[in-house]
Amino acid sequence: MNVRNCRFLKPFGINGIVLYPFVLFADKHPSEDVVCHEQVHLDQIKRDGVLGFYTRYLKEYFAGRRMGMTHDQAYRNISYEKEAYSADVAELRRRRSMI
Repeated sequence: MNVRNCRFLKPFGINGIVLYPFVLFADKHPSEDVVCHEQVHLDQIKRDGVLGFYTRYLKEYFAGRRMGMTHDQAYRNISYEKEAYSADVAELRRRRSMI
């Protein structure tokens, strides 16, 4: 994981973001939950490919916005985000031990 600290994310309410191959965190010491969430996104990129991940991510987001969802609703409705939010730290540790 190529990690960077980016305090400029905080004012936008972003705790972490994957801009492959980088993982940017708003806090110098992010919570384990935030790290887990971003690790799930890295796993999704490995599974679906960089282009496949970002294409589907944006397509689902903008489809939600076109349907009248707010930014937050459209974001939470993205299948990748649903998967990442449903994962917990124990699940991530289990995934890592299988590799």
